[in-house]
Amino acid sequence: MKALLVSGVVLVSLVACQKDKEDEVQPEPTYADWYAIKSPDAYAIEAVTGDIDGTLVIVTSRQVYQTKDRGKTWRTSNYNSNIGLFGLAQAQDTLLLLDTQTHRGDTPFILASNPSYFSLDKGLTWQRYRNWRYDSHQPQVARNQAMSLSGSSYEIDVLQTPVSGSWVETVGVVSTTGRKLALPQSHQIKSLYFDTKSRLYVAASAPICGQGGKFAFCGEENGILYVSKEPQP
Repeated sequence: MKALLVSGVVLVSLVACQKDKEDEVQPEPTYADWYAIKSPDAYAIEAVTGDIDGTLVIVTSRQVYQTKDRGKTWRTSNYNSNIGLFGLAQAQDTLLLLDTQTHRGDTPFILASNPSYFSLDKGLTWQRYRNWRYDSHQPQVARNQAMSLSGSSYEIDVLQTPVSGSWVETVGVVSTTGRKLALPQSHQIKSLYFDTKSRLYVAASAPICGQGGKFAFCGEENGILYVSKEPQP
């Protein structure tokens, strides 16, 4: 009986260890100018909020995740809906989940809008959000543009390549002052974000090794979040 009890304890311990491993994500390589954090699921990272030194919340097209150790381990939220996800908006102590992507008039700026869920615990638990302003998608958050603390605007830098039609490549980040920031690898860049220390966050797909008709991921399809090691002017 005693031997049976010991075996049961060992089995429970092994299951617990396995669960911890499933929640862990292998770290990305170290780069000179960027921290790189890998998404816990096989989708691009659509949006991010928070602070790499504290609590960080990311959104993929399917789920919301929270990390407090720079992506070494992740906590999965209770979000459970087929609605596509595009952005996050902070309203005092409330985090809003945005499910619509639109363009700002005739400009090239892309917005995330239409809050559908809200969270009061930094993205871990979500409840349906009822927007009484039916004539509005407020709040709206820019996806391909973000502003540093100094007031400089940063945008996703794109290159349109015409080959029997055309496709658009996201080749990095460019500021209104003419600064160009390249990423360590090629990605489909989804959105930009600045934290309160003016560090730039670039939410992106997994690395890609082909474009247009030859589009292909280099390996895993887990998205990558880049965070600048230094504040951006």
